[in-house]
Amino acid sequence: MSDTAPRAGADACAGVPMPASHHGIVWEPLVPAHHPALATLFARMEARDNPPYRTSPGEVAEMLGGATQWSGIAGFATRGLAAGRMIAYAQVTIRHPGRVECVCSGGVDPDFRRIGLGGAIVDWQEGAARAMIGAAGSGGPAQIVCHVEAGQEDLEAQLQSHGFHWSRTYYEMRADLSSLPERPPLGAYLSLEAWAPEWEEPARQAANLLNEVEWGRPPLTEEQWFQGRMSFVPEWSFLLVDRRGDRPRVGGFLIASRYEQDWAALGWREGYIDQMGVLGAYRQSRAVDALIIASMHAQAGDGMERTGTGLGSANHSGALAVYDYLGFRTVGQTRLYAREV
Repeated sequence: MSDTAPRAGADACAGVPMPASHHGIVWEPLVPAHHPALATLFARMEARDNPPYRTSPGEVAEMLGGATQWSGIAGFATRGLAAGRMIAYAQVTIRHPGRVECVCSGGVDPDFRRIGLGGAIVDWQEGAARAMIGAAGSGGPAQIVCHVEAGQEDLEAQLQSHGFHWSRTYYEMRADLSSLPERPPLGAYLSLEAWAPEWEEPARQAANLLNEVEWGRPPLTEEQWFQGRMSFVPEWSFLLVDRRGDRPRVGGFLIASRYEQDWAALGWREGYIDQMGVLGAYRQSRAVDALIIASMHAQAGDGMERTGTGLGSANHSGALAVYDYLGFRTVGQTRLYAREV
């Protein structure tokens, strides 16, 4: 498929009307060839809003890649000094975590806010999500979701007016790395192993077991397992290995990343724990503590001043208590708004 062709998921949305053209803004399908314009739009939005992160060109490329099924639209100015500039975008990505779920994202250039584009984007996202859910044909429960960050009161109001409700909260947490806790003992048969290619498949199998048992989600494909690894640091990532029996078994894993593009906005060097999972049978062994502490030590050894992570309110693994015990403090939150369809 060419970079100018709509991606998987776009066909289902072919009948969804584009937002009306007004204020000299025209809309067209979002395609991978829009990467430079979308990266520039993100830079303009983040320069104005100043969130504690920055979206890298690599992350934009991944958004527009083929690893997920998505549909999107892009708005372009046709008048004045902004003529030819992408000034808004919307994207809907479908996933199947035990139920069909469409995740909506979007944004508007700071110079074009408060002229009705936000409402038009939410209208299109809802229509596109319904079309994609219908095309999925699962017949089971489905929902449309959108993340709302601090300061996005206008988006929150738009979603509420469209029938969305506050479903759960994701907490951003951070710890200082100047004073590190000691590594706990794990016993004779459990060990922490540095991340290496030969552990990828056993780790994916452990992740899929967690998905099935705790979340009712379908297994991750190999392509899905590697998605989001643009900033992955194997030296900061670890596996819990059980060496009882004939073959070593992965009982848990931690994946950490280095988002250097965020450091200027943060004002310090920070590592980030992207994913962590520990099978239930190992949670009484201080395995969760051991994985986090190992990554903290590795990050500090590479000159990181702080480390961060995100945790959802629906997480019942006890990880929140462990993070708190290890010195992590909540520094922000994102609300997930959802609508059942």
